[in-house]
Amino acid sequence: MACKVKVNQHGFLAFHLFWNRTRSWEGTGLRDTPENREFVKAQAVIMSREIKKRKFNYLKWFPEGNKADDYRPKKEEPMTVGKFYREWIERKKPPVVRKGLERDYREQFNRYILPKFETINLSEVSPPRLEDFRAHLLQERGLSLKSCRNIMDATFRAMVRDARRVDYLIEKDPFEVLQWPRAKPQKPDPFTEEERDKILTQFKVKNPFYYPFLFTLFWTGMRPSEAIALRWGDVDLKRERVSITKSRYL
Repeated sequence: MACKVKVNQHGFLAFHLFWNRTRSWEGTGLRDTPENREFVKAQAVIMSREIKKRKFNYLKWFPEGNKADDYRPKKEEPMTVGKFYREWIERKKPPVVRKGLERDYREQFNRYILPKFETINLSEVSPPRLEDFRAHLLQERGLSLKSCRNIMDATFRAMVRDARRVDYLIEKDPFEVLQWPRAKPQKPDPFTEEERDKILTQFKVKNPFYYPFLFTLFWTGMRPSEAIALRWGDVDLKRERVSITKSRYL
């Protein structure tokens, strides 16, 4: 492993290097004169010593050399929303998250978020862009404010939060400055006792398979997702009790 001085076919001095199983020819742009040869040989001696001590830095000697591209640090492609999402969603699977939450993440990204942000760099997800996205969801997609907030402030923000806190790809949370109006709770409109009895009678006569299900919902106040999740281990017939410990909405 060394550096030697050669003369090319045009009469110019050149370095012939061999280090780390790599061979390279590097021109000097200097004619082969006694003065130039002495100067170039002195450089070759220094490079040979560095090569021997394994301290040779190719780019220091030849920043525009024939192999410079092989040694320059490769520029990383900017991390786009689409690229990071495909890495991030692989972490969001059961048992880390609920199966239903994974499904919501995938559905909302593919349907709403990626069509607008697929090629946008993570660092360019800004409050003005988010304001425009909210307007798009509300006005062009016709979504309710509640659905819009679920997509943006829950799903999209969860990914951006991980990009900031886990992967250290961005410094600020662009969602924190967004203002959301308070949701106005709707006035409850429960069935009357007469309506309840009519509904149960209709099911008992026309579709008895579902009658026990409806009967249970009406007389316990259970949500449908809670009733669907019940197992025999949740039922105590002696004490006439049902334990509600889970829900199932898929």
